[in-house]
Amino acid sequence: MQLKGIMDVFSALLTPLIAIVALYIAYQQYKVNRSRLNHELYVRRLEVFKSIRKYISSIAREGKTDFPKVTQFYADAGEADFLFKDDIPEQIEKLYKKGLELAELHEKLYPSDGSPGLSVGKERSKVAKQQSEALKWFFDELPNTKRLFKKYLRVT
Repeated sequence: MQLKGIMDVFSALLTPLIAIVALYIAYQQYKVNRSRLNHELYVRRLEVFKSIRKYISSIAREGKTDFPKVTQFYADAGEADFLFKDDIPEQIEKLYKKGLELAELHEKLYPSDGSPGLSVGKERSKVAKQQSEALKWFFDELPNTKRLFKKYLRVT
């Protein structure tokens, strides 16, 4: 009789023990899945950051840009709307618009069809100054862009 009583107690405790073990396993799976999601977000966010850095570096290296490079950058960074809060898509939009402006200014000075650009004079000087200011803006934006991305690319 004594053994049957002990077996009944163990049987009664077995169900809650199984529930606790199942709960622990579910929690561990939740932690692993959350960690995997954070890793995947990090990788995709890093790709967007690299496309921005590549774009700005190209402009800094060449001192100009053209419409195909600007549109390629915009396509490469297009996923940002789904991966970041509004600050990064807004920064990408500014980089895109300023890139279009820089490409347009360069096109006025050195047309891609081979025709002569603006002749020497006030108008050419004005456009050259605008181009110089646009280039400076890009140089100044690289540290700002890094600062914006820091909170999203922090490894925890």
